[in-house]
This record gives sequence, structure tokens and C-alpha cells, in this order.
Amino acid sequence: MMRKVLIPNRGEIAARIIRAAHQLGLKTVVTLSELEKDTLPAQLSDEVHLFADGPFEENYLNIEGIIDIARQYKADCIHPGYGFLSENQHLAEACQKADITFVGPSANNLKLMGDKQVARSIAQQANVSLTKSWEGSLQTILAEADALPYPVLVKAAMGGGGKGMQICHNKNELLEHLPILSKQALRYFGDERLYVEQYIQKARHIEVQVLADKHGNKVHLFDRECSVQRRFQKIIEEAPAAHLSDDIKQRLYNDALRLCRSINYTNAGTIEFLVDDEGQHYFLEMNTRIQVEHCVTEEITGVDLVQWQFKIANGLTLDFNQNDLAINGHAIELRVCAEDVTNNFRPSPGVIKNLLLPDPNSARLEIGFNQPGEIHSQFDPMIAKLVVHAKDRATSIQKAIHANDNLIIQGISTNAGFLNTLLQHQAFTDSSLHTRFCDEHLAELLKTTADNDDLISLAYTAYRILRQQGHFWRQLPLFTFSINENRYLSEVNLIDNDLNIQLNQEFFQLKNCILDNHQLNFQLDREDYHFYCFEEADNVLINHHQQWVSIKAHDWLPDYHPESNGETTLNGDHYLAPIPSQVMKVHVDEGQEVKKGDLLLVLEAMKTENHIKAWKDGIIDKVHISAGQQVKFNQNLLAYKADE
Repeated sequence: MMRKVLIPNRGEIAARIIRAAHQLGLKTVVTLSELEKDTLPAQLSDEVHLFADGPFEENYLNIEGIIDIARQYKADCIHPGYGFLSENQHLAEACQKADITFVGPSANNLKLMGDKQVARSIAQQANVSLTKSWEGSLQTILAEADALPYPVLVKAAMGGGGKGMQICHNKNELLEHLPILSKQALRYFGDERLYVEQYIQKARHIEVQVLADKHGNKVHLFDRECSVQRRFQKIIEEAPAAHLSDDIKQRLYNDALRLCRSINYTNAGTIEFLVDDEGQHYFLEMNTRIQVEHCVTEEITGVDLVQWQFKIANGLTLDFNQNDLAINGHAIELRVCAEDVTNNFRPSPGVIKNLLLPDPNSARLEIGFNQPGEIHSQFDPMIAKLVVHAKDRATSIQKAIHANDNLIIQGISTNAGFLNTLLQHQAFTDSSLHTRFCDEHLAELLKTTADNDDLISLAYTAYRILRQQGHFWRQLPLFTFSINENRYLSEVNLIDNDLNIQLNQEFFQLKNCILDNHQLNFQLDREDYHFYCFEEADNVLINHHQQWVSIKAHDWLPDYHPESNGETTLNGDHYLAPIPSQVMKVHVDEGQEVKKGDLLLVLEAMKTENHIKAWKDGIIDKVHISAGQQVKFNQNLLAYKADE
């Protein structure tokens, strides 16, 4: 029987594995970088191994090093979670040689399904429907460029997680992107091979969760809808998929189990499919690990998938069969990410200054920290998952909105407001979903619902009065402030917990005003309102339904003068690093003439490549950096020759 597990991972999945292991009576060791020594996994785990500073190849991706750590701490099993080495056959093989149990499928399973081209061949042999594809080396695919039925989707043969993928609508786009994607594939996955597949427009992304023990028992745990994506990465998942016929679902279940049987698969796994608007389905890939979205399946089935990963690895038999499983209600998961949705979802690392968590009775929160701290550019931008479960989909959507409203992360940009807008979009509530949903509706989704300025001004007034009770100026509650360039004059009379407010000649009465730990509540015209309020620099920030409003006071706080940089990244003569990054490629030399739109640099941060293009015609004067270099926020990277 296993006694101690090494978890070579971080963040919310490390915390999730630790909890499951403890529930089974296992001791835990988690590996973390020095940057994350105070995070939740470090608090929860029995022991912590801190990596020395260095690239992932020297720590999280160092198989020999991870086996040595397991021996050092006398761990007899390793659970890799997802990401990093979770689907690496060589880690499973190294575990077997070291007499350490790998909590996952066999090395052979990982080998067969990890190579997307081999996996497609196996699916074809198992009579599972496939899209057309063209596979091989860069030269092989280039030779087929004239014959391809555009649009096509290019993928890395050993890829995953939505990385290294590109839709090409014509031959010219394919010729442009293939060399770049081949290099990305080599860097991310250690294999430059690509494959091109027929691109199915407006397809739904449906996946089937499976569990298989070592005694031949295999079950599916129904389906999940994962169609809401950006950059080919999921941001909202739900179970079960809505408005999908029982006939289609049964075909997906049958294909998933047939594929598992064909390779004698064991442990937890997910088979992913595309379903077109005519109900035809196509095998996409198999994920041979626990997935980010496993939580929604757990919510509707009551089966703890991570615990069963341990049990199956330990040789136990599934204690239920297919007929014992049933769907209970509906679950939705939101991936909360550190990113600026208004800037092409650019990652936004930085310091979280205030963190307020939702009521654990209203939502399941999977997160890697429980106090303010720094989100580092070295890691993936996903920082938390919010999971809700209800009797039906409509109720689940409302619960998700409420829970999201009450997860407050202040100090960095997140996609929380975007998620709320998504959840309330008519096409989402109607379940008219497909993988290009966000792209198709992006303009409307980025239009935040502007909060009523008068309502925010009342919240600000209430906050000031309640925040400053007992101070001398409470006797003269007359002040001015600005919201969205609108200036307000407010006069207040406070009686117990009620505020009588005259705002720009209009009268309001706020009843039962309460301020507690940044949370402001009051009633206006018998309706309850809820806000979060924070002081930052010389402003007050108010959060209402995940929309942030910055308010400048004119007589309470000094005027706020943000630093202005005459040379911006958009129209100046210099390009400044928008976030801490690594320079992956420099495409220009000093003295080179460039046209607007030409590729200048490729930066990588939070596992996302940012292609920096020329913002105007000109001549490059200075290149201050080189490939492989780490750069800081606002570091000067290159400069044009100044206009005469």
C-alpha cells in the first residue's frame, strides 16, 4: 500500500492532490519554487521541497531530479497532476525502474496517446470517426499546401493545452505559420513534428471522462461541454453538455470506451471530440491525466476522481459499475485567469493587494493561495477555478455569476468581468455554443455593462462616510469627486445606519448601510446593493459585479497624477516591455527598415507568446536585448530612429 506521495506540481492542482491524498491517509511532499514557498500547497503539505532558482528543465521538467527527490523524502508514489510531466512516458518509465508507483496510466498508454499522430491511427483502427489530416515533417506538409481544403488547423504532434495551434485560411497563411509553429513545437514539446487537420467551423468541444482499473473494468462518467475557449484554451466548462441528443452522447460514450479497451487503458483519462452542427462527431485527442475541468464531473456524479487515481494505481478495483452512475443536476466551472481581456487576453502578472473569497457553502473554489501575494510571469495565467452545482443549468448559471461576483482579486487584471459577461450572454444561456464562440461575439463580450454612475457615486459617498466615522470632518460631510469625467457634489446626513444624501441637487435615502472588510451593503428603494471598496494610491476603487470603477476625490485625497511616459509602446519611438518576459526571438537588426505590421520581437510570459509588431514605418535605431534574455516590466527593448 502507498504511504507517501510526491507531487511535482504547484498551484490549485497541487492543493487538490494533497487534500485527496490526506483523505486516503497518505503523507505528502510537494515541490515548489522559492517564489511560492508561502502558497496554499506549502501550507497543506506534510513536507515541502523547494527548488533552486532556474528554468523548468532544471526543476519541474527534470525527471532524474524528481526521482531523486522522491527517494530523498522516501515517497513511494508520484502524482504529477496536469501540465509539466503529467503525460510524459519517460517519467512513468523512470518511476517503474525506481520501484515508485506512478499515479496515472501505464508508460505504454502515455506513449501511444501522447503522440497525436499515433493516437489518431489507433482511433482509426478502433473505428472511431476522425477528421481528415495531413501529417509529418515541415517539408512533407509544405509539399501538400496546394491540395489542402482550407481552412485547416495546424497542431503539434506532441502538443496539448491549446499551445502551438493555428487556424490557416489559405496557403499563404499556412506557409507563414508552419515554420513558426514547428519551432514552437520543438521548444514546448521537444518534437518539431506537426499535423494539419480539416478545420470544422462552429464545432462543439465535447469530452468524455473515463475511469479504468487494472482488472479490466472501464466506465465513462458522462460528458462535459468545453466549447467556450480563447486562444484554443477553455475558460468555462460544464457538465453535462446541454442540448446534445442522447443518441450523440451514447455514440461518444461508446467510442471513448472502445478506444480505451483497444489500448488496455488504466486510470483516469479524457477522450475529446468535436461535434459539428449536423451531429457528426470526430475524435480530437485523449488526455492521459486528470484534467483542469475534472471538478464538474465530480459534482454531477459524486465520484472523487483524484482519489480514484490513487486507488487504481494502488491496484484496487472499481467498486461501482456503469449502471451505478447517474447524472445529478448541472455543474459549471469558471477559470479565473490573470489576463487583460481588453489587450488580446495578454497575461497580467503582478501583486494581488486584496483577496476576498466567496462563501465556501455557495461555491467550490480551487485555488493555490489564500492570502494576497504575487502572480509570477513564469507560470500559467490560470489562478483559480470556481465550481458551482445546482439542480439545473439555469440555476447553475446564476450561482456561477453570484460566486464570481464574490471572488475579489484586486491589484491585477483578471478575466472575472469577462466571465460574467459570457455567462449572461443570450447565446450562452441558450447553449448555442461552439469553439469560436468568444471570437464570434468578442466585440459584444468586451463591451462591459457600464454601471450607473449615480449608483456608484452613492456607493462611494456611503463608503467615505462609513470609513471616516469619528473623524472631525464628519461634522461637515460635503465633498466633491469625479467618476468617468463626471463631477459630483455630495452632501450627507448620517442617522444611525441610514444615509440621507443630496447628490447634485437630487435626494436619495440609503438604508441599513454597513461596511465590513471592504464589503459595502445598503438598500435603495427597497432593493439590496452590494459593493467592494478599496483605497489605492490616491483613488478609491469600487467593484460592482466584477466591473471596476476608479473614483478620484477632490477634497479628501490629493489629486492623482498618474505617471506619464511620453514614449509609449504604441506610438512613440521606443518599445517598452509590457510585462516581465523572456525574449524568444529578435527579428530585426539595427539599421533595418520596417513597415507597419512587420514582426519585431517574440516575447513569452505565463506560457503565452506575444508577437510584437511594428506600430509604424521607420528604421530600427537600437536593439537593446537578445534572444533568451529575461526582461523586466517597462524595460526598453528597441528604438526607432527619431523622426527628423
